[in-house]
Amino acid sequence: MIHTEEILPVVKSTITASVKRNTHGGCIGWSSCDNICMDMHECLDLCEKALEKHENMAALEAAVYILTSGAKLASNADSSSGMLTDVVLCTYEFIEKCTNEIEKQDKQTKDQALALIIKGTKKKVFDGWDNWRYDLLKCGICLCDEVSAKKIEKLLDTLLKASQEDPYPEYIKKEDLLVRYLLHRHLYGKDKTQEELYQNISINELRIIAIRDAMEDKNYDEAEKLCLEKANEEGPWHYRSSNPEDWNNLLYEIYKRANNTERQIAQAKKILFMGNEKFWEVLKQIYTELGEWNKNYESLLDELKDSGRTICYRSVLIAENEKKRLLEDVMENPYNLFIYGEYLVKEYPKQIYDLCYQEISEECAKANKRSDYRKVTKKISKLIKWNGSETARALIQEFKQKYPRRPALIEELEKVEERQWTRIY
Repeated sequence: MIHTEEILPVVKSTITASVKRNTHGGCIGWSSCDNICMDMHECLDLCEKALEKHENMAALEAAVYILTSGAKLASNADSSSGMLTDVVLCTYEFIEKCTNEIEKQDKQTKDQALALIIKGTKKKVFDGWDNWRYDLLKCGICLCDEVSAKKIEKLLDTLLKASQEDPYPEYIKKEDLLVRYLLHRHLYGKDKTQEELYQNISINELRIIAIRDAMEDKNYDEAEKLCLEKANEEGPWHYRSSNPEDWNNLLYEIYKRANNTERQIAQAKKILFMGNEKFWEVLKQIYTELGEWNKNYESLLDELKDSGRTICYRSVLIAENEKKRLLEDVMENPYNLFIYGEYLVKEYPKQIYDLCYQEISEECAKANKRSDYRKVTKKISKLIKWNGSETARALIQEFKQKYPRRPALIEELEKVEERQWTRIY
């Protein structure tokens, strides 16, 4: 059983030992980096237990150490798997949880926690990882009063001055303005800092704050204006469907909050036609509530097809069990035939077998090595699984006659025959 006051030494020794154990020839490869990250996640679990016991400072101190260790690892290891980013994000969430708890305590404790965060922010391991440095500072904002806030502003001044020699000073200036605004908003409230907010409205994070402020105040025209400016500037190719704060997703939220059904429908269609299939269900719900779903169903499918978003269109067809439409689309464009064929083959065997015959023949004609031949025979095996044995046999016999000088292909074809038909007989 580890006592909370012992957490930091345990975390330090665990991470140090893990780094040493996973360093080979002075290098940390991606799998070794993942091993270290798993140990760091276990350290975060220890911090969680400390926080549950209200040992907030011990938990915070250990978490800041984990974060700085992550920044150091990012500069010395292959972190391409993404696990290190996950550890860092989890650590920020935990640090924010700690500071939110410490915010409820006395000034001395808050000042102590802020000093700890500022000390961590100054560490050289964050050189080159400036967004992580500024994100750590943001976690300390809730601890500030007007006096202690000066310490953050002083550090910001120092960092901004040092950034003049940075290759991307504009990026650091943006982070500086963002932290300063969040600090001032914490101290003085949104109304007294609105001018500062709009002075820096070109910063996306601040624009989103302004949009949410406008929605909160039921000023939907202002929210729409701020959102449309960016949505029109970036265009549909920048759309990030999974991000709720993408400009187009935010626009839909604005219209929904404003209870503007007409614009909700128009925006939901726009998002659907950009490939976000989730908005099919959104439109279905709106139209159903209006009693207009059946009236708009066919035309909406036609518009979605014309949008050119093939995967989205076909996903909707599967959801709506529109097999005939899907078959027509696959016959027009056999893209991902062996994915959609599995769904269609029971009702439309001949059409799917014919399409498969054509695709496998074309693929085999282009194949020139064993790995290519295995892809061909894998599709033949799938065809057999779909009760298309006659078509499969025809393909095998054709390939044997047509390509007798491809011994690797013949071997792979014979493996299919042995695997599939010796069982039957």
